[in-house]
Amino acid sequence: MDRIISYLAATVAANAKEGLTPTAMPNVSLYKVSQCVELVPEIYQPVVSLILQGEKQLSIGSEVLTYSAGHTFTTALDIPALGVITQASAELPYLAIRLDVDPEIVSELAFRMPDLARTADQKGYGVDPASRDLLDAWSRMLGLIGRADEVPVMAPLLEREIVYRLLRGPQGAVLRQLAATDNRMSQIRKALAFIRQNHALPLMIEDIARLVGMSYSAFHRRFKAATGVAPLQYQKNIRLCEARRLLLTEPTTVSAAAFSVGYQSVSQFSREYRRMFGTPPMQEVRINRLN
Repeated sequence: MDRIISYLAATVAANAKEGLTPTAMPNVSLYKVSQCVELVPEIYQPVVSLILQGEKQLSIGSEVLTYSAGHTFTTALDIPALGVITQASAELPYLAIRLDVDPEIVSELAFRMPDLARTADQKGYGVDPASRDLLDAWSRMLGLIGRADEVPVMAPLLEREIVYRLLRGPQGAVLRQLAATDNRMSQIRKALAFIRQNHALPLMIEDIARLVGMSYSAFHRRFKAATGVAPLQYQKNIRLCEARRLLLTEPTTVSAAAFSVGYQSVSQFSREYRRMFGTPPMQEVRINRLN
């Protein structure tokens, strides 16, 4: 397995630019970071990321996931997360491959694999070691780099194989939650989409539960089991992640960022921002101006 990981790492290093690099294979990207750095907050949509070199920590709610070469991070839900590259350098950069997951492929394959048991009220994300079969499928996918004539035919087949291998492995329980036949998870996904689209508005959990056709208690329990946080905390995390993105990437002020994501009090925003990120928002503004 070390040999396959080394091959994949060398391929990514030779073809990736700093940051996220798209490839000719649909839904497949290469990722390279050459220094230890705190990443801009991101809302992870259904995605699979295979780590090939270096180490990363991902904070989701109160949980911190640490993963390194040979591990796969999988999420089936829209999850706000804070990422930190903890092992990387110019000589040995952090390297990974990313697959944006197509729910239709998951649903089709899951329907053909009824022997795989479902688990109730499970997290919608996880980290697990990659199997040799999964690594082998990835090696054949990256082998298409530079062979553009083969991509239209082979890339879709290999994408399906990668999803199949994931479903057969420890990531399968997470990934199966994307299957359209899982009514409970489709209700949670609908709630997540509603909160994301309306994160700047005051929301009542009872209203969201009613919207997705669940009782308050069942909705609250299953939402927290899937995302790791309660619904209102999820909304707060979405707000703060979006505010930090604005402060780090846009010419804005602390008050403008606070109001744009739904806060009515700048002081409350600043307190919660510092509690979540460890630095006051004004410091982010200064960093953005220096850059």
